[in-house]
Amino acid sequence: MALRNLLTLSLALPTFSLAAILYATHYDGNVYRLSLEGEGDDVSLKQTQALHTCGKAPSWLTVDNEHGLLWCSDESSPGTLTSLEIGNEGALKELVKVAAPNGGVNSIIYPGENDKNYLAIAHYGDKSISTWEIPFGEKQEVRPYEVLNFTLDNPSNAPQDQSRPHQILLDPTESFLVSPDLGADLVRVFLIDKPTGKLNACDSIAYEEGSGPRFGIFIDSAKNAQEKKTTFYTVEELGSRLCSFDVSYVEGSCPKFKELSCFVPYPGYKLPTNTATLSEIQAGKHSLHVSIRKDGQFDGNDSLVTLNLASDGTIARGVSLFSSGGVMPRAFAINRKGGYVAVANQETSNVVILKRNSSTGELLKELASLQVGLKPEPGQWMGLSSILWYE
Repeated sequence: MALRNLLTLSLALPTFSLAAILYATHYDGNVYRLSLEGEGDDVSLKQTQALHTCGKAPSWLTVDNEHGLLWCSDESSPGTLTSLEIGNEGALKELVKVAAPNGGVNSIIYPGENDKNYLAIAHYGDKSISTWEIPFGEKQEVRPYEVLNFTLDNPSNAPQDQSRPHQILLDPTESFLVSPDLGADLVRVFLIDKPTGKLNACDSIAYEEGSGPRFGIFIDSAKNAQEKKTTFYTVEELGSRLCSFDVSYVEGSCPKFKELSCFVPYPGYKLPTNTATLSEIQAGKHSLHVSIRKDGQFDGNDSLVTLNLASDGTIARGVSLFSSGGVMPRAFAINRKGGYVAVANQETSNVVILKRNSSTGELLKELASLQVGLKPEPGQWMGLSSILWYE
């Protein structure tokens, strides 16, 4: 390549400062860019952009590093899907917004063949999962590639009155998608047809009636020196349990899930109030973390729970609590090096940065806090909805 072309290319690439970049969605209709400046314990958090985009209720962001994009889901009705370009210093620009099924709350990118990528979205409000061929251009007529609709045979009272997919995630082999369905008391499992990118249903993981699985995560761990083990962990919104499953694979077929344990991940193995619920689960080296909404154990602020993992992925029953720094920690994220946790507290609408021991997973202290967007009025459906590190 000629020197002139190299210089042109370098000038066209986005540039970034040494500060860490975070993005958060808020039900006030904005996506926020935040900057964590400093290092170690001496850090400060500031807002660097508020972009009104992604429909009436932005709910989730998925990073598309290959194309320098964020994909933003919208929980409102009618729903939207928005692509956001990541520019210099992480600045966001809306590229394309298209109509999507209602109530999109979570998404994941998954691969097909011939370098094709697809985005899958869980639609809590529309009883469905949609898939999309990505990226797509501004002048294209864009429609979902596939929409899978779900019904309940015997619907009961709300929130179990309909299927309510709450998350969708990719397994470590990148061959399957799974989706905790809060309303159906199932985790739905799908085999990816790589040549077409379409999803074929496998047997679901059944949960106790009224348990409401909400969020999950896969972890690969060393069973021994020769063999690796995959474990799937979920948290229930209604049943309040953390459940773990051994995952076994059969080439060319659907995976098998064997339940290992289910228990309430809280001191005394019982939540302290009837209003307390499990929200999200994340994993770091040798530990799991679960956010607890409305337990109010830290002068009214809610908790993050830390649980230790053995080398084979089994959970130690001892649990520890740490303040989320606000009320209703809907979402949280661990940075790549594992030394910080960013918590998005919905009801207090603040982002909190916690120091974390990257080896043990222990949460050590609060380092920074920043109110982001509108703070909800009592009883108002508003506040922060998701958070991620851009690394």
